[in-house]
Amino acid sequence: MFDFLKKKLKDSIDAIQGKILKKEEKEIDKNVAEEIKKVEKGEPEKTKKTPSILSHKITEDDVSDIYAGIKESLIDNNVAMSVLDEIHNDLKKELAGESVSIINSRQKIEEAIKKSISKVILSEKKEKFLDLVRSKKPYIILFVGVNGVGKTTTIAKVANLLKREGLKPVLSASDTFRAASIEQLEVHSKRLGLDLIKHTYGADPAAVAYDAISHAKSVGADVVLIDTAGRSDMNKDLIEELAKVRRVSKPDLTVFVGDALTGNDLVKQAKIFDEKVGFDMSIVAKADVDKKGGAVLSLSYITKKPILFIGTGQGYDDLATLDPERTAKFIIES
Repeated sequence: MFDFLKKKLKDSIDAIQGKILKKEEKEIDKNVAEEIKKVEKGEPEKTKKTPSILSHKITEDDVSDIYAGIKESLIDNNVAMSVLDEIHNDLKKELAGESVSIINSRQKIEEAIKKSISKVILSEKKEKFLDLVRSKKPYIILFVGVNGVGKTTTIAKVANLLKREGLKPVLSASDTFRAASIEQLEVHSKRLGLDLIKHTYGADPAAVAYDAISHAKSVGADVVLIDTAGRSDMNKDLIEELAKVRRVSKPDLTVFVGDALTGNDLVKQAKIFDEKVGFDMSIVAKADVDKKGGAVLSLSYITKKPILFIGTGQGYDDLATLDPERTAKFIIES
């Protein structure tokens, strides 16, 4: 996913190491010249000392060179400018003034970059999410997002995860707009052995959510997962529809579902939904087939909302948490 910056980063570190090598060459030449002068003067030759390993103090110009080496590639791969600025500023704090040698320069620079990247990624731990769900019964989760991002499939994955953790989910087919949306969720509910509450197409989505919550209470279910209609644009009708669903269902958690393959549009969509509807966390579908990956880095930093899960395949178990440190390590080392 992040092959684009690894060569650029290697070139930047090689340049720093080149400066250190030049210093060492100059120091060796200086020592040799001094010994020659002593011999010419008839002074006894001293026992040769192993040259000490010289260090190089990283300057802000060096940091800028490192940043410039990866900036263009990051932009090309959907990392937002505000995220780049944050990484650049943090690199200055981490690296400027630090002394490095030919031995430890690569490790120090890579560690600083990993640290800076991990700082821009906000994520939620699965254990904390499960604690939230267990804190109230039934716990209500509302899912929002545009058409075609894999929202319904993502809901099924979350339901599967919750069921495996010993919880009883109920699905609410509150997308009464998109053709085949109810049938799609019904297929998932049957495969997973879960209750599905549905009405007919064109029905009031809020009424479906209300009935799903009532059903969950009556059967002692732990959590209600509410699907909603997406649109390619946030028109007035959609905003009013979602507002009514929120008002009726009173969700404990609202989750934005986006598609990693949409690139910069992922962040734009999230900002619009956050402004018009509001959400607490996000799930990024199709992250496993995103060859760029920058939009995932940008999403949580720009919205200031943690990423709950990323989709890693087509199966129900293909849902993973986004670990900031592991992600940063993967970007730099793999």
